[in-house]
Amino acid sequence: MNGNVTVGQVMRRDYVGASEGDALAETAALMLEEDVETVVVLRGTDPIGMVTQRDVLETAVERGDLASVTVADVMQNNPPTVGPGETLAAATDRMSGTDSRHLLVMEGDELAGVITEHDVVTASTLDPGVESERVETERATVDAVTATAEAGATDEEYSNQGICELCGSLSRDLSTFNGQLVCSDCKNV
Repeated sequence: MNGNVTVGQVMRRDYVGASEGDALAETAALMLEEDVETVVVLRGTDPIGMVTQRDVLETAVERGDLASVTVADVMQNNPPTVGPGETLAAATDRMSGTDSRHLLVMEGDELAGVITEHDVVTASTLDPGVESERVETERATVDAVTATAEAGATDEEYSNQGICELCGSLSRDLSTFNGQLVCSDCKNV
C-alpha cells in the first residue's frame, strides 16, 4: 500500500445526508438515485450517524415493510471517523478495528467527506507513479486536442469525446466501470 497517500486525497467530498426523522424507504430511494453506499445522518450540520446499504437490506429482511421505519431506527450511532491527513493504512486499520466499510472524514469538528473500503482498495492498488503518469497523459491528450482545434477543427468534432481514466486515451465510447470513466478497451481488460 502506498504509504504516502492520505485519506484527504482519496475521500469523497460529496456525500448524501439525511435526518433522523426521514423515512428509511425514502432514504433508500435517495441512495439508489445518488448511487451511494452510505448516507450521513445529520442533526443540523453535525454528523451523528450513518446508514449503509447493508443497514437498509438487513432492515428490509427483518421487518419486511419499511413504511413505518425511520432513519433513526436503523442508523449506526457514533460512526467511526478518520482525519483527512491520516494515511490509507490508518484508515484500513480503523475499518478493521471497527468492522466498518465506511468512515466519516472529520476535519476538526467539521465533516469533510466519506471514505469507503472501495476507495481505499482502489487507491492502494495504484503504483506511486501511476497517478502522476495518468495526469501527464491526460494533459498531453488535452494539449493535442487543443492544437488540432486551433488548426481548424471544429468543437463539434470533440464535443462527445472524453478521456479514459485508466489509459488516458481520448474516446467517444466511455462508460462507468468500477467507479471510473473508461474506454471500451480498458473495460474489456
